[in-house]
Amino acid sequence: MKKSRIFLMILITLTFVISACGSDKYEAEAIDEEKDTCDVCSMAVPDNQHATQIVLEDGKVLKFDDLGCLFKWKDENGEDKIGAEFVRDYNSEEWLEIKDATFAYDSEFETPMAYGVYSFQDKADAEELIDKEGKGELMTADELAEHKWEMNMDMMDHGDHGDHDEHDEHEDDNDHDEHDDHEEHDSHDDEDKE
Repeated sequence: MKKSRIFLMILITLTFVISACGSDKYEAEAIDEEKDTCDVCSMAVPDNQHATQIVLEDGKVLKFDDLGCLFKWKDENGEDKIGAEFVRDYNSEEWLEIKDATFAYDSEFETPMAYGVYSFQDKADAEELIDKEGKGELMTADELAEHKWEMNMDMMDHGDHGDHDEHDEHEDDNDHDEHDDHEEHDSHDDEDKE
């Protein structure tokens, strides 16, 4: 009887030790630019300093092209099933957990979806960027969680699509050509009647 109790206690102790050792260690997954798309905006996720990701407790990896998309996903889905969240250092592009990062924010900082937040492993690097740019706000992970996530819509206009007057003139030319086509078509109908 004593032997079975001792055996049972050893078995229970080993079970606790093994389960404690087997606790999940989450790691960031490499970005595959050919197939990875943002789980919020569906844009391609470039393999750069703006890429972020969430690893769920079940091992599923969610990837985002902008830190703002990661926070939008959390707002919509909650944080209960999140195992870890990763960002990349702005300079080295090395992965680090969001809780260990420092952030620089300015609405004019260029990011894929115009949320304007850069991630840094070292606080000194974030401060240096803010000094160099002459703008920006230093933020911790806790402050970032309270941040109001808004896209800078002025930054979303990626490129000049030409002069709108030129576009209108082109439409006028098409209208004129269409009108000429109708006249030509009508004159052929008249010839057919003769």
